[in-house]
Amino acid sequence: MNTMPSASRRRSLARTVRSIASRLYYEGVVRPTLQRTVETRMLGFTLSVPPTVFHPKFYFTSRILGSYIQSLDLRGKNALDVGCGSGILSLAAASVGASITAVDINPAAVAATKVNALRNGLAERIHVLESDLCLGLPAGPGQIDLIITNPPYYRKDPGTPAERAFHGGASNEFMVKLAEASLEVLSSEGSLLLVLSSDVDESRSLEPFTSKAFQQTTLVETRRFLELLRVIRLDRVATSIESDEQSSTRS
Repeated sequence: MNTMPSASRRRSLARTVRSIASRLYYEGVVRPTLQRTVETRMLGFTLSVPPTVFHPKFYFTSRILGSYIQSLDLRGKNALDVGCGSGILSLAAASVGASITAVDINPAAVAATKVNALRNGLAERIHVLESDLCLGLPAGPGQIDLIITNPPYYRKDPGTPAERAFHGGASNEFMVKLAEASLEVLSSEGSLLLVLSSDVDESRSLEPFTSKAFQQTTLVETRRFLELLRVIRLDRVATSIESDEQSSTRS
């Protein structure tokens, strides 16, 4: 008789172990910093991270996505950083030539991104707004080439400003609203870059995009302590009307 656990049981066990370890890590390492501003360095940038703002160095998601962004040539590109937090992804994109609009619903994150853009000499490339997703952007519809985000992918309703960095709603509300907003602000050939953890069901998390004709490509995979992190690109597929408009513009 085969006594080896099934793949689904192994994944379930790994998630349980990770959940316990993550809680211990949060209580022992993260929580003591939540009541004070922390200074740190990451990806070559000096960062000030105030209370309630996601600390990019405590979790590997910002590092893997930021490192990938730094490998790109974004000169001449208009980018949007949704849920900018400390501004680490905005800094990464601006350092390789992009002009950034950085948005966050948390006023402390907006202030932190402004401070960090200034202290790293990139304030001229980063415009920071307090906004819920893409509301009130200065760029008009279809003017964004690239959206970058380290999304709150855990399915739970946030109870505090700090939890908004982790919990995107019990019904995946963050991803649903982001997919709808992306169709509005992205250019017809625009893309979205994000990072996801094996802690969540990837297909369910991305269903709001894949159901709206975004094409999904996995760019980077990194395993960290029973967790697989993926950098994913979602390419907007131009409609026939948009394709016709582009053809007529070029001719």
